Amino acid sequence: VHDEPKHNARDCPMEAARRRRRLRMAIGANVAALLVIVAYTLSLAYPPTEAVRLRTALLIEAGTDADFSWTPARPPADFMLERSVPPAQFVAVAHNPAAAAFARDWDKALAYAGTLTSNAQDRGAIQSDLVTTYRAIVEEGRGYCADFVDAYLALAQAGGLGVRQWGFSFDGFGGHGHAFVEVFDRNFGKWVFLDVYNNVHAVDRASGIPLSALEFRDFILGRGAPAEIRRNGPGRLGFRIEQKLIDYYRKGADEWYLWWGNNVFSYYDHPAVRVAERLSRPLAQLTAIAFGVHPTIKVLPTSTNAERLNAMLQLRIVLFGLAVAAIVLTAMLVILLWQLGRDPRAGT
Repeated sequence: VHDEPKHNARDCPMEAARRRRRLRMAIGANVAALLVIVAYTLSLAYPPTEAVRLRTALLIEAGTDADFSWTPARPPADFMLERSVPPAQFVAVAHNPAAAAFARDWDKALAYAGTLTSNAQDRGAIQSDLVTTYRAIVEEGRGYCADFVDAYLALAQAGGLGVRQWGFSFDGFGGHGHAFVEVFDRNFGKWVFLDVYNNVHAVDRASGIPLSALEFRDFILGRGAPAEIRRNGPGRLGFRIEQKLIDYYRKGADEWYLWWGNNVFSYYDHPAVRVAERLSRPLAQLTAIAFGVHPTIKVLPTSTNAERLNAMLQLRIVLFGLAVAAIVLTAMLVILLWQLGRDPRAGT
């Protein structure tokens, strides 16, 4: 009877070395895969207008008629209605003697718009917290449409007005577009369209009653009653030629959407969002989405925008897939590094 051959004493160290090599190769492949995901995601987010598309893809939903016809007295249960106390600075501005003299909601709404446009000089975007944005608009003449809308939402809510934000895009719900608001006027019993940045609103030519956003959309598409475009208040007009304003709105008429929340105070006051805002606006938006304080988007459905909406929903699936893959790869990397680190010969 022959004894079984014994293992060479050098087999164990050799096997350990092979195991370490396999671990290092797995770690390298894992890191390479993560870098591919990051690079691909960054390619989707360039130029910056495409980064807006990615953010929108995470938020976008198809709207229904009921999503656009509610009133502040009975808001949808999932609408992110602002319930926080407004900052003292906005309360002081909203209740200054000039604004307090107006009894009607619409007069106050126009006064608040005039506060923002009186020194507008189109000197670039702000993209900062609410107080900084307000000061940059009124003191430095800076701000784009989204900055004006943020500041207006703050002023209007500090003054007790019901307000909500609309937007539209020209490029399949990407970053090229515009933002404006509707104010609920209790005297008229309706939402009223107000383009704060361009310093205009519209009224029915026969009655003089201001149009809602959707009524204004019908007008620029040639479907509504005759209307008249009027200046909100002091300051420059965004379009000196009225027809150019109409053409601008008509160009984006197929991609209108309603932001499903007006929670500007609680959004910017969220601790994680405040920290992220100091680093970059896109990071702050992603942080707000992650913590559930960023409103979603309700698209106004038309007979011709379903394909573009579906493309955004498909993009969301891709982004979720990339996120899941990144999480799984990161977890695997942690496990592999732990396994390599517990090997006493890992450094050899």
